[in-house]
Amino acid sequence: MTTEKPPRLELKHASKSFGRVRALGDGSLQLRAGEVHALLGENGAGKSTLVKLLAGVYQPDTGELLVDGVARTFANPAEARDAGLAVIYQEPTLFADLSIAENIYMGRQPRDRLGRIR
Repeated sequence: MTTEKPPRLELKHASKSFGRVRALGDGSLQLRAGEVHALLGENGAGKSTLVKLLAGVYQPDTGELLVDGVARTFANPAEARDAGLAVIYQEPTLFADLSIAENIYMGRQPRDRLGRIR
């Protein structure tokens, strides 16, 4: 008997429009712990919009975002990050002089008691 893990992250029937342009219509996605996914599609298919909905950059016009089965709304990327959701965008050279780890943690570096980056 196989037991399927519940989704850690789920987007149900999400849509997003900018004026008269519908950037995403009926986007749905389930992500479970331990899985690897690829998001593929033509230019204009809504991939970036879907990712930005997950990351709190945009809020969906319709649909629902669930984290561990609980409906969530993120007003900004900081709220999404606090819930464990972060996006590393495809631009590989955000700060060319920094390491990959430093680029990933940009803005979240460990700080000392005075607020200085350690």
